[in-house]
Formats: sequence, C-alpha cells, structure tokens
Amino acid sequence: MNKILAIIIFCTLSVFAFSQKQTLIKGSVFDSESGEPISEVHVFIKGKTKGSITDKTGKYKIYLDSPGDTLVYSHLQYDSIQKVYNWSDFKADVLLDPLEYMLPTATVKPVQNVSKGMLLDVTDYFFIGDSILYSGFCYRYNKKQNPWLVMIAPDGDTCFTHCVGVEGEFFRDCFDNVHYLTEDYAYQLMFHKDSVSLEYETDINEFMSVMKDCKFQSDGQVVFSQFSDRNQILIYYLADTVSYETEIFRTIADEVKLNMLAFQGLFFAMGPPPNDHDLRFEEMMYEPVFAPIIRADDTIAIINYTDSKIELYDTCFNSVGNSPIYFQNSKFCEDEIVIDELTGRVYSVFLRSGRTSVKEIFLNSGTSGQELSIPEFHWVDNMKVHNNRLYFLYREKYSGDLRALFRMSLE
Repeated sequence: MNKILAIIIFCTLSVFAFSQKQTLIKGSVFDSESGEPISEVHVFIKGKTKGSITDKTGKYKIYLDSPGDTLVYSHLQYDSIQKVYNWSDFKADVLLDPLEYMLPTATVKPVQNVSKGMLLDVTDYFFIGDSILYSGFCYRYNKKQNPWLVMIAPDGDTCFTHCVGVEGEFFRDCFDNVHYLTEDYAYQLMFHKDSVSLEYETDINEFMSVMKDCKFQSDGQVVFSQFSDRNQILIYYLADTVSYETEIFRTIADEVKLNMLAFQGLFFAMGPPPNDHDLRFEEMMYEPVFAPIIRADDTIAIINYTDSKIELYDTCFNSVGNSPIYFQNSKFCEDEIVIDELTGRVYSVFLRSGRTSVKEIFLNSGTSGQELSIPEFHWVDNMKVHNNRLYFLYREKYSGDLRALFRMSLE
C-alpha cells in the first residue's frame, strides 16, 4: 500500500511540474559586506533578452522559461554572479560582493592586555560593576591548586585572588545573580570586601533545567524560551513571578525550512529510514532560528534575523513598533549579538577570514553603524562589550602562550 501511495504522489508531482510552462522566481539582492539591499541590479536569463531590475528595496521577480535556466546578476559596483535554477526553486535571495576599490577603510583601535597581574591562562571572565572577575590556570601549581579566580579593579589593580579548585565558567541568571558552573554543580558567587565564596551548591542538571532558557525579568514577569520542530520554531513565554501564570509572548518560525522539513519527511516516508549521514546533513542544513530577545535600557527588543526585522516592546512587553533590518544578510554576519549593559548599546558580530569586527545596531531604525575591526588578532574568543570597550580572550602567536584578556576602545 505504501509503495502504491508513493508512486501516485511521485506521478502527481511529476505531472504538475512538467505541466508548468514558466516558473516565477523572486527574491532580493543584498550587499555581502553591509547586508544592505542593492537597487538597480540587472537580473536576466543568460543567453536571452528577458530580464528584470531590482527596486530600491533590492527586490526582483522574473519568469524562467525552462528548468536549468541560468540567472545573471549584474551591477557596476559589484562582482557579477550566475546561478542555475530548477523548477523546485521559487525564492532566491542573493549576495553580491562589492568590488575591492569600493570597500571602506577598516577602523583600527588600540588593543590592551588587561590580565597582566597574576600570570594565568585565562578561561573566562565577568563584569562586577566596573571591576572584572576572571578565571584561569596558573601552571606553577598542580591540578589541586587550580584554577584561580582573580578580581581586578577598574584601574587595573588586583583586588583579590582565590583558588577555587575546580574548573568552571561564569553564568548570570535571569535574576542577575552570578554563578560558577562546574561539570557537576552550580554555585552562587558571594562577594566580600577582599574575597569571594561559592555558596548554595546545586546539581548542575537541575540548575540548567530551570535557568538555561530563562532570559531576564521585567515588570514582574520573566521571559524564557523554548525551541521546537528541530529548532525551526522559537517560542518566548512570559511567567508571572507572583501568580506563576504562564502565557506565550511571541512565536517565531522559519516557514521556508519548516516546508523543507515537511517535504523531506514525505520522501523519507516513501523510502528507507534516514541513516546517520542523512541526519548529520540535516543538522548542518537546519540551523536554529536566530531571534534573540534583549533588554537595553528601557527597551525590550527581539532582533529577528528570520523575518528581517527588529521588534520593539516597552518594559511591560507592549509592542511599540518594529523596523526592517538588512545587516544580517551579509555573508560575514555571525549569529551573535553583544550588548553593552552599561550604555545600552547593541552590536552585531562579523567574522571575515578569521578577523572579528562589530557594528552598532540602532534599534529604533534598524540601521547599523561603522564597522570596527579588531586589528592583528585572528579567531578571538568570548567577546563582550562593557562601557564602550570591547573585551575578548586571545592566545598569542604560539600554542604554548597563555591566553589573556584584551580590551579595545569602541570610541
């Protein structure tokens, strides 16, 4: 019965496909560097006179005459590209690389090592006000005498050092408490005048099951998230801190990938079950929906890469509008948003040939600022922004060098 059904479906799809004389292709063209839409791009079928031109928002549409037609995308200030389309293609967003002489000059800022006090191989760091708490290993001591926690004041002086004895990382929960997470336990960090202590030992699995998806609280409500449908649907919930009542706040879905999953599931049902290789390929193809919710000063925003917009809310989670975004369309844009919680500024992260840069995102307009690159540092790690300074971890030229904490001014 299943084989007969599969044959009927296959024949139906085949008849439908070949009965079409033309296929409409539509999409948008973006600058691969800035992510901004490009107007006046000439889009035409190779070898034919039929063509189209993108509008001021970068959108275009064109009919293909036959399967395997090649579309050419051409603009005087960009490197032309060609793409082959089949009947199964209905939407095509394209990135064009600007010609080299059109690229802006990178902004270079001075970089400073801020973890020179105790010689540690730094593993993590956290801001306590304007002071910095960082952890790391000192190789002059044995395993039982490592790692160490070091607090440095804003002027760079060391406030205290503390041997914690177990490797871990810092974590701030949605109630603004700071924790130290180890392989087995979570501890709340309690700060004293010249020391720190680890309190309230909690099983790590129990702790993460409660705190991992909890984002922040505002006006007596806590925001937490949940993924479904192979991470192609992201749901944000609001939980009242008094009544514990929960309601769905916002649902974001990648409709294109959900349709692909459904279509793929149909073919899996008609044939043998997927093997490990098929499942690994799926994981690569279907990255999770990226639409982080953030709080910056008195504004709550969802930076929705999936729907290409920033959704704005007040502190009571009432909608106050939205603005379109394009910077995420850059092929160098990473799924990473960095917030300067002291100034309320928000930054998107870009990675180009191992070099990291950031652009400020202006939430109300959806536009982005000047791109600021980290000079002479490749493949930096654990980047944060605090008080208009960008911080990151980096290991010097040789693998034997200690990883240190650096900072760079963004002003």
